[in-house]
Amino acid sequence: MPSAEEPAALAAENADEEPGADPRLRLLGACVAQILRPAAGAWERCARTAEGEQLLQAFFGRDAAEGPRPLLVVRSGPGGLTMQPGLDAGPGAGSPRAKGLFFLRTRPEPPGPDSLRGAVLFGDLPAAPLEHLAALFSEVVIPVLANEKNRLDWPHMVCQDVRRHAHSLQCDLLVILEQVKGKTLLPLPVGSEKMEFVDSKSETVSDAIDKSVIYAIESAVVKWSHQVQMVLKRESSQPLLQGENPTPKVELDFWKSRSEDLEYIYNQLRMIKARGMAGLLDKLQSSYFPAFKAMFRNVVAGEDQQVFLQIHLTQISLEC
Repeated sequence: MPSAEEPAALAAENADEEPGADPRLRLLGACVAQILRPAAGAWERCARTAEGEQLLQAFFGRDAAEGPRPLLVVRSGPGGLTMQPGLDAGPGAGSPRAKGLFFLRTRPEPPGPDSLRGAVLFGDLPAAPLEHLAALFSEVVIPVLANEKNRLDWPHMVCQDVRRHAHSLQCDLLVILEQVKGKTLLPLPVGSEKMEFVDSKSETVSDAIDKSVIYAIESAVVKWSHQVQMVLKRESSQPLLQGENPTPKVELDFWKSRSEDLEYIYNQLRMIKARGMAGLLDKLQSSYFPAFKAMFRNVVAGEDQQVFLQIHLTQISLEC
């Protein structure tokens, strides 16, 4: 994140360009110019609009101390800027190449005219924040936590707890990203990377696997079963319940999407790690192994049903 001194220096250089203007606007404008790099004069035009003036006045005002909201500046085009309160919409609401810059008040007192340091926090916001956060976790946070040199003084229980929470958050992010695409991701539990090398026929398999890993696998089976049931219970009549009047194409699209999702789940259950998990549960005579088999059978039965329904619906649409 850029330091507060750099935008302040840029604002000082341009301080004489707009006599009588609020110097705090020049400070914000320097941040916008440094990070978003808009076309010349874009910030001034954005700040002078009626909506821009209202948002800036609310951001700098003392009433912001009661419930300060972030201010988001978005570069949605080649050089144009838009301004909006809060981060709900995000820069991705427009062009996929849009980039955003947020400003956040950090104390009740309004920022002074000379510097934003200590009063305003700012930083860039990607167009796809969830994808950005998932990549950050996968490529930065998880490797840092996995490095033993970074946790030499940590107790063993703390290491396990931090690792478990980090892995859980990473899995939740990946599941949400796949849900946006209409797919159901079955997140692998901590320790599943060892499943590829486990010989389920070995007599000492239970000694080779940590008890916490076995617990994580059994918990994953419960979560997977719930996810599969959610897919199988979806009904194409949902648009009718919402008062809509769907066409036959909507019905076909629903079953096609459901079929692709079930195939995606089936392929995940056929992966080496998932089969290793099932083999381990079978070897340990775990009470969760029948649940795993039932889940797999339900997915296969759901796929068979999908084929029949799609053929039937296609015939109906052709006759219509």
